[in-house]
Amino acid sequence: MPYKKSVYVRKTDRGSWSEENMSKAIEMIRSRKMSIGEASRYYDVPKSTVGRRVLEKNKVACGSVKHLGRFTTTFSKEFEDELVQYVKDMESRFFGITYLDLRRLAFQLAEKNNLKHQFNKEKGLAGKKWMRLFMKRQSSLALRQPEATSYARATGFNRPAVHQFFTLLTEVVDKHGLDGSRIYNCDESGMKTVQQQHSTVIAVGGKKQVGSITSSERGKNVTVVCCANASGHFLPPLFVFPRKRMNPVFMDHAPTSSKGFAQDNGWMTMELFKVYLEHFVEMVKPSPDKPVCLILDGHSSHTRSIEAVDYAKSSGVILLSLPPHTTHRLQPLDVGFFKPLQTYYDRYISTWLRTHPGRTFTEYQVAEAFSHAFGKAATVATAVNSFAKCGIWPLNADIFTDADYAAAETTDRPNPGATSVTDSATESNKLPGMD
Repeated sequence: MPYKKSVYVRKTDRGSWSEENMSKAIEMIRSRKMSIGEASRYYDVPKSTVGRRVLEKNKVACGSVKHLGRFTTTFSKEFEDELVQYVKDMESRFFGITYLDLRRLAFQLAEKNNLKHQFNKEKGLAGKKWMRLFMKRQSSLALRQPEATSYARATGFNRPAVHQFFTLLTEVVDKHGLDGSRIYNCDESGMKTVQQQHSTVIAVGGKKQVGSITSSERGKNVTVVCCANASGHFLPPLFVFPRKRMNPVFMDHAPTSSKGFAQDNGWMTMELFKVYLEHFVEMVKPSPDKPVCLILDGHSSHTRSIEAVDYAKSSGVILLSLPPHTTHRLQPLDVGFFKPLQTYYDRYISTWLRTHPGRTFTEYQVAEAFSHAFGKAATVATAVNSFAKCGIWPLNADIFTDADYAAAETTDRPNPGATSVTDSATESNKLPGMD
């Protein structure tokens, strides 16, 4: 004879009742449409449990919400969600909340809303245990080490400045029918003779200080100008060495067709930028009938040389400068290229020092080290992804969200010099033949 499940067996399984059924049962009982026993049988919920919920005699649980054990959280889900959102909003504005700040906020929130809590009233802080369990519940939060971001950079990346840039870029693209192969970005980066970062090494456990050999304490800086287009093509770089006179030996093992020059401080100047434009035209071969767009930052060496601007205009190069303090978001080479380049460069120096004991890494080895790093970092995918992430190509003026502009809107103050910067940027952007 087949086994039939009895009513009493069903009751022992009612720990799996749903909150929806419990809510309906409570509603029917309170509206006097069903008795406690009828609602229990009809909605398949425990009679004793629904009876306590209707009479509100449960010490911990409330209404139809399930609850296991006698312990409760200090804050309801709604309160914790508001706290999480506040933390995220502050982080997006570059005013991140620390563990100590969050413990203090939790105490103030509990006190203000007269919630029962066991926080430390003398210190005005929530406990470390509460903090640990809160972070465990909120999987969307994590403890991170922030990067220092200047006020000018945080407020400089604002909606009007970015909108102005994309308006100019759209005009250039539409007027000249440009595609990714004719949109370039050039920028400089300093290659030091001392590593900027060191790889993690295996050391003795418990040792407080672990060292790594460098060629010197400070080293010298060699400026390298790189350029790539949105289709993934990189141009040969230009090197600026901190020397009075150029030594051809410096360019040994440099990337093919690279150029090298000497300057007292190793910096890019207006005169050298004109030289770089000649190098750019030689490599790209633009013309007034088929121009290209060259996006660069607003450094004085780029935008204050009338001779360079006139040469670019006559050669079919449309110069488009970025708004101040926006290169960390709008300059493709800054966004996706220079970091891996620096990583490969530093690794090469570490390997070179290990294989040349007793020698120091100088500017004579910079070109070779850069060539090695350039070969690894200058890939098609890197350039294409960098331009896409900035919204430059494919052209996407709406790539940045409200959260990206949150830092600029924190103070509700206009960006210092925003008007003059926008006017000067517009004027310089129209100089190379945008009329």
